[in-house]
Amino acid sequence: MKSRKPKSRRSSADALTDDKTPCHAAENGGCVSVTSVGDLKPAPYNPRRIDAKSAAGLARSFTEFGDISGLVWNRRTGHLVAGHQRLDALKRDHGDKLHMDQGAVVTPAGERFPVRVVDWPVEKEKAANVAANSPLLAGSFTPEGLEAVLADLKAADGLDGLFDGLRLDELLPALGDLVPVPGGAPEADAGLPGTNEADASGEWITFSTPLTHAQHHVVMDAIRRAKSSGGEKLADCLAMIASSYLTEVTQ
Repeated sequence: MKSRKPKSRRSSADALTDDKTPCHAAENGGCVSVTSVGDLKPAPYNPRRIDAKSAAGLARSFTEFGDISGLVWNRRTGHLVAGHQRLDALKRDHGDKLHMDQGAVVTPAGERFPVRVVDWPVEKEKAANVAANSPLLAGSFTPEGLEAVLADLKAADGLDGLFDGLRLDELLPALGDLVPVPGGAPEADAGLPGTNEADASGEWITFSTPLTHAQHHVVMDAIRRAKSSGGEKLADCLAMIASSYLTEVTQ
């Protein structure tokens, strides 16, 4: 009797047909091959949108660097160009049990993370590193679309702990905008403008909300104007802007 090799853990998205054509599991349990670009249909629920300037920048990045969304290594310098945080996460989870096999980082469970190898001068490497992490080349969430997706996920079975682990609730302003932090400023904020004085309650309020690029430009312009009018700290500027708005609408 022939012994069977243990099967490596593989998600349905990573499944392969016998001819190595990528496929996904159909509802009836079968496998549907991807044979054309037309098969790659956008998800109708996708809550991400991208404006024209960001899309143009992303296209330029593809032209200059190709796909830099995963693990990218520059053989000329020996540096990792992109994927630093991904690799760190894998090391935290698996430590020295990770190994390389046929150009991919492989976990003990057999999950593979391909490493793209490039041969670039250091200047191009640096440009690619910044482009890979630039929010100006990325899309943004639409509040309505994101809320609908998160509502579906909350109602789904078998996702216990997923919201906390992936911090999904914090993506929506209504779910996590104002978070009291007792006892002083968080270490990550120490020394930043507006974070070296607590109010009389002894609590800090960490304010975080997702913005579109257009909203971000408006907010930053308002903060710059508030600073030119005497606001010393970021918190002071935000308070000045809010106070001015409240004065205007109540007159």
